[in-house]
Amino acid sequence: MTNLDEFTLVKFRRPAVFPILQKRLILCIFLCFTLGSVFSQTIKGSVKDSATGEGIPFTNVFINNTTIGTTTDENGFFTLTRPDLPSTFSLVASFVGYTTVDKNVTIGVGETKTVDFILTPLESVLSEVELKSRRDKPWERNLKRFENVFLALPDDPLANEVKIINPWVLDFKKVNPDKGPNYIQATAQEPLILENEALGYKVTYFLQDYKFYKNKSSYYGLAFFEDIITSDSVKAAKYLLNKQTSYQGSVKHLMKSLLLQELPVEGFNLYKTLPEQMNRQRTNTYAVELGESIIPIQQDSIRRIPLRNGNFRIIWPDRLEVHFLGKSWRNEYYVDIYHPVGWISAPLGFFDIDRNGVPIDPTQVVLSGYIGRPRMGRTLPHDYVPPKTFENLAAEVNLEEINRNKWESKRERPYFSTNKPYYYPGERVWFGGTMLYKNQFYRDTLSQVLHVELRDERTNLVFSNQYRIESGTIAGSFDLPDSLPLGDYFIRAYTDWMRNYPKGDMFMRALPVLAKGLNVENQQIPEVDYAGDLIFDISQSVILEGSDRKALINLTIKDALDEPVPAQFSLSVTNSDLVAQIADQETIISSYDWLDEPLMERFTVSPTFGIEYGITVEGKFEKTKKRDPDINPITIVRGDLEDYGVVKTDSSGYFRASGLNFVGWDTLAFAALDQKQRPYGMITYTPRTPPAFNGTFPKNQYQKYEVVEYPLAYDNFGDYILLEEFVAEDTKIESIAENYYGYGAPDREFTSSELENWPGNTVASVIGMKFGNGRLGNFNYGLNDGEPLLIIDGSRYLYNEGETANDVLQNYLTDEVKSIAVYTLNSNVFGLAGFAGVIMIETKRGERKTKDKRRFNDFGFAKYPVRGFAETNPFPNVPNPGQNLGQNATLFWTPWVSEMEGSYDFEVFLPEGVKNITVKMEGITGEGIPFWKIFQLEL
Repeated sequence: MTNLDEFTLVKFRRPAVFPILQKRLILCIFLCFTLGSVFSQTIKGSVKDSATGEGIPFTNVFINNTTIGTTTDENGFFTLTRPDLPSTFSLVASFVGYTTVDKNVTIGVGETKTVDFILTPLESVLSEVELKSRRDKPWERNLKRFENVFLALPDDPLANEVKIINPWVLDFKKVNPDKGPNYIQATAQEPLILENEALGYKVTYFLQDYKFYKNKSSYYGLAFFEDIITSDSVKAAKYLLNKQTSYQGSVKHLMKSLLLQELPVEGFNLYKTLPEQMNRQRTNTYAVELGESIIPIQQDSIRRIPLRNGNFRIIWPDRLEVHFLGKSWRNEYYVDIYHPVGWISAPLGFFDIDRNGVPIDPTQVVLSGYIGRPRMGRTLPHDYVPPKTFENLAAEVNLEEINRNKWESKRERPYFSTNKPYYYPGERVWFGGTMLYKNQFYRDTLSQVLHVELRDERTNLVFSNQYRIESGTIAGSFDLPDSLPLGDYFIRAYTDWMRNYPKGDMFMRALPVLAKGLNVENQQIPEVDYAGDLIFDISQSVILEGSDRKALINLTIKDALDEPVPAQFSLSVTNSDLVAQIADQETIISSYDWLDEPLMERFTVSPTFGIEYGITVEGKFEKTKKRDPDINPITIVRGDLEDYGVVKTDSSGYFRASGLNFVGWDTLAFAALDQKQRPYGMITYTPRTPPAFNGTFPKNQYQKYEVVEYPLAYDNFGDYILLEEFVAEDTKIESIAENYYGYGAPDREFTSSELENWPGNTVASVIGMKFGNGRLGNFNYGLNDGEPLLIIDGSRYLYNEGETANDVLQNYLTDEVKSIAVYTLNSNVFGLAGFAGVIMIETKRGERKTKDKRRFNDFGFAKYPVRGFAETNPFPNVPNPGQNLGQNATLFWTPWVSEMEGSYDFEVFLPEGVKNITVKMEGITGEGIPFWKIFQLEL
């Protein structure tokens, strides 16, 4: 009773009136200690050397993934007694110079178990000096990859506070199995020592297996956690907070909440994911997908079966989607919610967990999304006990942060390269590249118009135009005037939507213009070290084909596993004797740093500038009579009804319309029309003004010299015309209907055979079934889509007053329709009228009586000239038959190769006398790694 004596020998004055209470208190204390000893669990045993049979003193014995452990005595024996041992666990014995052994243990309440270990000495152990001597660049590359997989994801806020103290114990090797893909394997001669200054743990990790594949990775090991003791109250508070944030939303938090039937209280929502529906395109909008591809499920629908060993079997029927509402997070899956989303599946249909929610066999549970993000840097020991409330996390969930995440995820920025680094007056500048998005899911719903300016050294505007952004890619060209003075010019490119954000988001590129007869001294371009992640190779051969001399070139990209790397890139080939290289140019690698910029502190967006889905016009309506309404419908017509639409003003008379699609200049007519189609009021069109320039601009450093040995050649392709492809006589010529009336392939099509599945149904009901009650348009913030454009047998349908698409489609039955084509994300080709989507119907009779003539009566309309998109001028990579090749500086240019599966073949037509060429490629791999590579080839 020593413990009881120590507890009761406390000096205080006892009132004589409470003798019975004193006895009861002593009895309660006695019972507590007695019951504690009864329910305590004990693990005892020994650790011996396999060669000598003798006990190994001071061996570490611990329960895997916990802070619970002990060491053997001088004879190799150990005893571990605790009242809170899990019912099933892995017990580990480890000593330096011996193999590490673990054994599965099951123990009941109050039970004592004996577990003996036999450790085998390691055959050879390298010293620390020997281990460190093996480090080289490939080893460092593999270590960096290992840390990203093992410690923390690169974008984890805690990543910089977790490190491996002894990384030199790791060894990496490439494995090329007879079957299956190649992989990198890691082994460790000694346990890894992790210092986690984010959570306050020192972790001894015994690596059992690590494999790094091209598209996945896996690791497994045994871990012992020790608390980092600190007297610094600030550090202690940080440890506490980070432990709580790491626990919240974790799989342990989820499973424990499920056991206690507290999922909604703890902030979890579960959804069953449904298989893809035929003829339905999944969106990234939660509000649209709810009830279509995901269905909420109740927590009591998931069975929890108690097992005899004290664990629980969870029957996990399908792949479930997990939403955690307890914290905000930059969502990369849905565009309209800002909390963590993940997915859990069980290949066996079930998995077992202990009473704390810890999975017994992690291989039974497949995690992805947010819930699958944690690595060792976020891992808490299994015996971590979370607080009952998380008051310290109140600051983590606030409207300001959610709002900042919302606008941050809508940021975009262009990047493009040019066909060569400098130019001469009269030459054409070709450019091509891609848009960078903070959230890729917004690619199809953000800007589709890029504004490009050329400015001189005084930042005066020399040229401006607007170019299409198609599927996130950029391509275009512009001509430099023959009279352009020499100087250091620069390009500025931006979208109107970007003007809501810091001006640093705008893209700029230096564009030197030289006087003819001058050239630039060639500069040494430093090689980019991709640390073996990307391996480039090029091969070429020169052939004669008739009178044409061509270079056949093959480009390949492989990764560290010798696997082909898919990529997208721009590609240029120049005559090395005519075009020098300039070293200090902006590259896609440096531009990609923008994606890693942290969230803007205290940044809020007031969207003064809208998203442009095509050519955009703005204007002002002014009343001419007092009875004119405050909000007015403005009819906008391009040309002779080539495009049209109706938008409403706000109460001040301002209106804006986006989505027009035309090239060059055209006339737009504006009018407010009453119910009798009579114009009223006065409309003023507001021409677009570019943003003012302030700050610095890029300027290259280079040395010029006069060329006297040989005449310089400039890019001059004359009146080059691309020949139209012809159709062979035995090839079936598509009808105009089969070619979708020239509008290109739709996003979704219903053929005759598919429509036969819905006999007697209206087209309206088919569209409603497949597109959520007929809503087709772009799901964008703050947009009023209006009615979709209807094209019936090739003619645009003109709505009557108050008529909807549903009203029209109710009049058509599937029995009389040959096909239905639906355009949603690809509807910009239809201009303003197609902003809300397009439904194209081909009837079996192939004719329809139009109610209105196409001729536009512009009486009473205000007419203004408006500039459309810049004309597209593709680079003449293939000369016309019989055309003599001029001595041009640029020999080949492709603004953006969108699909390359590790290898790309192309041919370059060579003018007479070309001996050396420069091949430059710049782009992004399928995994999002930016690259920039230059090859110098001697022909």
